[in-house]
Amino acid sequence: MPELPDLIYVLSRLREKILGREVTAERVREPVVLRFTVQGNLSLLLGRTLADVFRKSHFLVFRFEGLDLAVNPMLAGRFRLAEPGKSEEKSLGFALSFGDLELRYLDDKKMGKAYLIATDDWQAIPGLQTGGVDILSEEFTRERFVSRLKHRRDQVRVFLLDKKALDSLGNAYADEVLFEAGIHPKTFCRAISHDDGVRLHDAIALVMNEAVAEVEARGEPSTSRSGISSRCAGSRHARAAAVRSARRAFGAWTPGSAPAANRPHVRAPSTGRAPASEWIIES
Repeated sequence: MPELPDLIYVLSRLREKILGREVTAERVREPVVLRFTVQGNLSLLLGRTLADVFRKSHFLVFRFEGLDLAVNPMLAGRFRLAEPGKSEEKSLGFALSFGDLELRYLDDKKMGKAYLIATDDWQAIPGLQTGGVDILSEEFTRERFVSRLKHRRDQVRVFLLDKKALDSLGNAYADEVLFEAGIHPKTFCRAISHDDGVRLHDAIALVMNEAVAEVEARGEPSTSRSGISSRCAGSRHARAAAVRSARRAFGAWTPGSAPAANRPHVRAPSTGRAPASEWIIES
């Protein structure tokens, strides 16, 4: 699944390019990525105007009169804007034409899912109703976060990555958040004090808002083949990346976060993020 700052960047570009346009054509190359909870198929969108594009959890939602097309890109899905008739990509799943501009959904792994549903029929999409609190919303308060943290019995990094609790952090940003807060990733949630929980909340807000701003300023999604986000361009974030590298090799973490004898010597999991080039929107 794309990291949240990348998804927000793609959302802003899509709104800029196709919002308010009418669907003039549609085509499907990989039916496996499409699910319909209304009677019909993608041709139901023909003649309808794109009234809104917004994010709901890890889905991008394209709103038309009476219908929503909700797309979860998963690991390898991406969007591309192209001229109709331009050479077709082998990974094309489906496409919608908006006059002189075509929106293509590409997915060489065929892992993504696109649901055509009646407006706001979110219960028709498995798992969407159980999503966690949006970490970039006003609902993400210190009190709410610390309360959720205290009711967990697992390790803090597992909690941060739980999409049913928080919407949402990926592997790379979870590492940066924990480094920022000075908390060992293997610390059990119940062992984290109230003050440390508040600091962890503030670290999430800081890291993610800075990442959103930087991706927008750069005009491209974050780099990802190394598993290091775009925030690592700065010295503080380069240190975070260095600490993550050290943890992979030696099981170390931030100074003072835990006695050496208690530090688990484990490898960090692979981030599994899609290459940045797959998220570039072309027109």
